[in-house]
Amino acid sequence: MFSELINRVISKGNSEDLAKLENSISDFLESNHYFSVIEPFILGKGKRIRSILYFLNWNSDNSSLKKYKTAAMIEMIHFASILHDDVIDNNFSRRNGNSFLKEQGKRNSILFGDLLLVKAINELLKIHSDELLVKNFCMRECSAMAYGAVSERMLSDKSSLDDCLKVASLKTGALFKLSCFLGKYLSSGDFDKAKSAAIFGLCFGTIFQIQNDFDSYKSPIFSESEDFVQKNITTPILILRDFFDFDLERFFNSNQENYESIKQIIHSARFRNVTSGILKKLSQIVFSNEIFQV
Repeated sequence: MFSELINRVISKGNSEDLAKLENSISDFLESNHYFSVIEPFILGKGKRIRSILYFLNWNSDNSSLKKYKTAAMIEMIHFASILHDDVIDNNFSRRNGNSFLKEQGKRNSILFGDLLLVKAINELLKIHSDELLVKNFCMRECSAMAYGAVSERMLSDKSSLDDCLKVASLKTGALFKLSCFLGKYLSSGDFDKAKSAAIFGLCFGTIFQIQNDFDSYKSPIFSESEDFVQKNITTPILILRDFFDFDLERFFNSNQENYESIKQIIHSARFRNVTSGILKKLSQIVFSNEIFQV
């Protein structure tokens, strides 16, 4: 659906920037011996799409250590959220391998998620200790992530599509928003341009989450679809209800037949058209951004 959009961003990643990012992540992890256990799950892992957006918004030749330390902390905040998400969703696989949860259990996932989040936010605030605007923006968006994660657990079959999109914009969109804002503001000092970059990041992050929800129904069997097994209310499920008159009791009755019927609709052309229409305004903002201009 929007996977091509996401792949286009990833393809724009600069290898030199990403290599320096990995070095900054490694330096941070090595600064605290407690993190040795999580290092194999972080270094060289993931798409680094938040950092790529941060670098794409960077409008300066200045490539100071501060630039890469900031991106590294964004990645650490993201990974801390992954540690918590995997516990909530009982997700034992991650990035084509075993998740930290699978290897270390729930207790360590929660503890290290907490520690990493606190350390990363604290380091981010130290890096920008003399920039009140940046510090406030960082704290606001990190708070939005936490609020979004809680709000997600409160979604039900009575929730609206707007409720679901708001959760996506908070839980996922907030860190994309922060990445784009920091990249633009730290490199240019132009608040208006940084605000526009933040709006782009928020829209992109929301679309990114919707695509992730959509991808959850690519699994060949329902037991591999976390959203289906956990009965998670996501945007695709509410679209089924509102546009396809789908009885959500069939969703809550977990079995292979129900999964296949849902999967068939979600992967239909009509479903893609409906979703595109719902996300049209977000898509227009994303595609109009300079990142996608030739």
